[in-house]
Amino acid sequence: MIPIGNLAVYDKALEVLKSVSGNGFRGRAAQIFLACKYYGNRIPPVGSPVGIESRQLQYLLDELYSKPSRSTPDTIAIIFDRDHKIPTGTTGGVLTVPSNIWRNNLNLQKGFVCYGSIPEMQTSGFVTASRKVCPHLRPPGTQTLVGSHCAIKGTPPKYRGEDNPKMFRKDPVTGEYTVYDPTDTAFYSGIIRPASGTKLPIAALIVALYYDSVLAAGRSHVDVGDFITDFGFTPAEASAYFDDDPAAAGHQQLLSVATGASWTRLAVAPAAPAPLVTLPGMSPVPVPKAAGAKGKKALPQPASVGATTSPPPPATSGWWDAQQAVRLTLEAAGWSVIDTSAMKVGYDLQIHKAGQIRMIEVKSSVGTCTASLTDLEYRQAVAGRRNYVLAIVENYDAKLPAVIQWVEDPAHLQMTQRQVVQYTLPRSVWRKHTSAMP
Repeated sequence: MIPIGNLAVYDKALEVLKSVSGNGFRGRAAQIFLACKYYGNRIPPVGSPVGIESRQLQYLLDELYSKPSRSTPDTIAIIFDRDHKIPTGTTGGVLTVPSNIWRNNLNLQKGFVCYGSIPEMQTSGFVTASRKVCPHLRPPGTQTLVGSHCAIKGTPPKYRGEDNPKMFRKDPVTGEYTVYDPTDTAFYSGIIRPASGTKLPIAALIVALYYDSVLAAGRSHVDVGDFITDFGFTPAEASAYFDDDPAAAGHQQLLSVATGASWTRLAVAPAAPAPLVTLPGMSPVPVPKAAGAKGKKALPQPASVGATTSPPPPATSGWWDAQQAVRLTLEAAGWSVIDTSAMKVGYDLQIHKAGQIRMIEVKSSVGTCTASLTDLEYRQAVAGRRNYVLAIVENYDAKLPAVIQWVEDPAHLQMTQRQVVQYTLPRSVWRKHTSAMP
């Protein structure tokens, strides 16, 4: 296993990554790509009906790379520069103007963004072609991008001169971002791998990502399989970008500090367990008393069993639709269901059958899902233990049957508490603890 909680190992990992990546490496773009893999469709792909706003995207990047235990205000890790920056939009230290860590990579000037049409941005030949031959470049046929602009958007903005891969489509009207197909290894190898063609040492990258991060979830060690699960890589994708050889020079440097560390090689990294698609019955479990914790208010309780109908959906109802898919599945299995989502009790559904009571909290995503619990949800999970169940719906599409994965007693799993009082449960953790329900 790879140790992720040691500051000396973290410092060495950053040193290794900076040495391997070398000068001229597109480090910020590589970090943005890793975030696109981690967040899945929370950073929508090109062709999605709705994109993501710049501020939202920058917030997600800060969230993933935050190292909050640092004693200085520069808490956002720039892992390939062996550096840390002030969080986006804030000041601190020597910085007297709001920080804009990622903004240059999200504008046309630096060349990672394109205003091309959706069909163009879904075509490998278009996104990989030099901007100097782009049909929208003005003036056309220029041999330098400096001062040139895009005919779709007009001026400003103007190119600074970089001819980088077209990683994002920026809608010329709404300004929303969508990302080019994150599974195209041929395209992203030009971003995630240094110009030398060297693959990044996977253990050093894991330490840099997981140390003092929401990814850690209380763990002191993780393995390659955890990284693959959390970031949604297939073993083939990971093999295209990362070197897992312990004898590689970068890993030998890391192992000089991380004595005894080891990891599962990519060729045999365990696959995530298959999602459960059948829902057999569940034996009764005694209901524990839900006494309030010392110094805190007693946990709220919903009304007694009554109507099973749910309130009408809100205007933006993707999460509501997923919740209703869970409700219908439970009712089809013979449970009586009360919708408690509007009662602020720390779970969405209370279900009853044959003397059994369960509290169901639904977590859904249009991509892969890292579950975050509010303080109230976490306290209810602690009080309810096996009677508190997460119903996780990944890759939710209202047009398709929902695949629900049940995680019983999430409070006993390792989570990371953040200042906003959420308890983050990485995908690599909860996927190992799915169970049959109900």
